[in-house]
Amino acid sequence: MPIDPFSILILFGVTIVLGYIGSLIFDKTKIPDVAWLLIFGLLVGPVFNFVDRSIFIEASPLLSSIALLAILFDAGLHIDFHKLIKEIPRGLVLSILGVSFSVIGVSLALMVILRFDFWGAIILSTIIGGTSSASVVGMISALRISDEAKMALQLESIFTDPIVIVVAITFMQFAIAKVPLATLVNSLASAYSIAIVLGFIIGVIWLYALDELKKRKFDYILTLAIVFLLYVLTETVGGSGPIAALIFGLVLGNGLIFSRFLGFKKRYKTSRLFKRFQEEIAFFIRSFFFVYLGLIASLDLIYLFYGALITAVIAFMRILSVQLSIFKMKLTETDLNIMRFVLPRGLAAAVLAQLPALYGIGKGDMFLNLSFNVILLTTLLTAIFIRISYKLSGQESVVKPEDTHRKK
Repeated sequence: MPIDPFSILILFGVTIVLGYIGSLIFDKTKIPDVAWLLIFGLLVGPVFNFVDRSIFIEASPLLSSIALLAILFDAGLHIDFHKLIKEIPRGLVLSILGVSFSVIGVSLALMVILRFDFWGAIILSTIIGGTSSASVVGMISALRISDEAKMALQLESIFTDPIVIVVAITFMQFAIAKVPLATLVNSLASAYSIAIVLGFIIGVIWLYALDELKKRKFDYILTLAIVFLLYVLTETVGGSGPIAALIFGLVLGNGLIFSRFLGFKKRYKTSRLFKRFQEEIAFFIRSFFFVYLGLIASLDLIYLFYGALITAVIAFMRILSVQLSIFKMKLTETDLNIMRFVLPRGLAAAVLAQLPALYGIGKGDMFLNLSFNVILLTTLLTAIFIRISYKLSGQESVVKPEDTHRKK
């Protein structure tokens, strides 16, 4: 079927509008826009067939690569390096425990209930093993919880994106390579080392270049081109393109720190306008990818049922991981309840769900459809339990009063 340009333009336009409206709804209800975007994708795709799904399925490798770059570049650009170093122990512990417990519980459920083989279960459970930074950071930014709890949840969600991406891709490579584990570990260590070195060097060079270009137009678009070229270069020489994008973003986002660390006479940094424009681009890529995921997913009650079972396992394992990670934290009961049920899956899972089919790993459609349902259900479950937690605590609002006044 030929591409209908009007249908594609309408899809892009409605996606942006819906993403924006979803963000406004989120401000009022704390229900993330992810839910509305996924449902919209379902409606235009498998429900009413307004667009040709095969076109988007064929474009999956390109869309997945672009989304993967966007996730990690944006994550690196917005990580505060000082805060990262200071708060890393608590956030990292919560991240590792959260991902590990989720992977263990979901893997067992997949092998017992759906008869997945070992590697298939491990890969899928890793794909949906981490919380979504896009959903979590926005969801808790104005909640009535302690700064300690808020920081732990924010750092966990930031850490889990790269952890899940790296580990899931590593498992996929191991599953198809069939080589000794030591050989694979060495090759992966080499790939990540190359990525870190290239990302850092190109990042430092580009900090200098941006300072020279700051009075000229189009510096952000040129930076985006550098990210794409860095990805290709890193993959060509045997490195990990996504990790290079993460390090590149980290250097640009913390230019003052790195220029001081490297002993530069001049302090380099990226402008607030630069980061704002990156947020705009990331907003579009993120919004469209969730619509895209709903568009190519299959609407099936069986997948919804299994997705609900997996979500229940994730929720149970989440409670266990939080209980182990809150040692010596001074938390109220509301803080604790919020931490237990902030478990939305998001863009990283959506992107990774495309890869098993591309790697030739069996049951590729199940990876996609189960991931879709888990993303939708964990997002809704988180929003519901946040509301329940505040009602049980007797608080009338989940949002800080000063945030409400500020918006007015």
